Amino acid sequence: MATYRFILAAALAAFTQAAAAQSPAAAAEADPDAYFKGQMGGTFGKNIIDVMPAAKRVAVASFRVAFITDNSVSAQVRGSYLPGRDTSGARSSLYVALKGVEPKTFQAIADKAYADLLTQLAASGREVVPMDQMTDFFASVNATPSDAARPYTKTHNGQTAAFFAPSGMPLVFTHFDGAWGDRGAFDLNNYRRLEEYSYKWKAAVIAPLLVVNFAKMSSSGNQSGLVARTAETGAELSMSVAALQSFYSRADEFRNGMAMGGDQGGFSLIAPIASPLTFGTLQKTAQEDNVGVKSVFDVLGKAAGLANAGGAARSTTRSVAETSDAAYAAAAEDALRRMGTTLAAWFKKYPPAN
Repeated sequence: MATYRFILAAALAAFTQAAAAQSPAAAAEADPDAYFKGQMGGTFGKNIIDVMPAAKRVAVASFRVAFITDNSVSAQVRGSYLPGRDTSGARSSLYVALKGVEPKTFQAIADKAYADLLTQLAASGREVVPMDQMTDFFASVNATPSDAARPYTKTHNGQTAAFFAPSGMPLVFTHFDGAWGDRGAFDLNNYRRLEEYSYKWKAAVIAPLLVVNFAKMSSSGNQSGLVARTAETGAELSMSVAALQSFYSRADEFRNGMAMGGDQGGFSLIAPIASPLTFGTLQKTAQEDNVGVKSVFDVLGKAAGLANAGGAARSTTRSVAETSDAAYAAAAEDALRRMGTTLAAWFKKYPPAN
């Protein structure tokens, strides 16, 4: 039987910072295919929904919740020149930090999200492997040092996240987790253990990594001065599961350190799942720009026959999202519950074969 070796290029797509607009209607009412997509065996593999019926048992062997604590976004207009139109360019940067949430709150949210997901998967018709049967697996993996007081944190693509696994479960990454994790391309131990225990448990193993974000950031992007004059950035508070990616493996056999047969691939969230709950306020704490200096030099330059003598317009804004443990937890738990309900509905839509 062939061994599945590949990089989850399509299913484990890189996280995007901008969140797409969506209705606040309950995710349970939506078609789960509109939120989750996955492929087996890489870009040219079959759709994951074709193999899901083979998974009568499911083990959520690794569950990571990344809580975004800092967001940043920028926009730029590149300087350009055409007869009658001379643009010096512009740049805008916006930073938003979360304020008012203790690490113990993140831990409690992760615990509840994991328990809720297991309950919802069981209700979807799957037999779920409980955590107390995963002791040997936990002992075999290379865990990332982290605890509730000093969680593992990572900055990527303008965002900083604090990572939490459910209490009693180590924080485990594989090379498929990309820039968010701490495993290199050739660090395959944790990946192999997922395959091995899929066979031992006779279950499909999934390892979701979820990103919970408190803000929706916007940017006018990187544009030429030929088509734009100003660079614009913005933010609004919006609690969502902004991204999810998960490894998926169901091994028929495991020998010589590799899985033989079965199914292997991954799936990801293709649209954010948001909570409509209000949880805080956005407060501007600092703003810097060169408007005054630029205006003076532009006037002097114009008198001397020089266009845009003040150079590119620049602005930097810093804000905080002020909230409380209780308000943040209510909105985050709501978004995670909606996500879990939708994921379970996806498994239910493609039920286990008899």
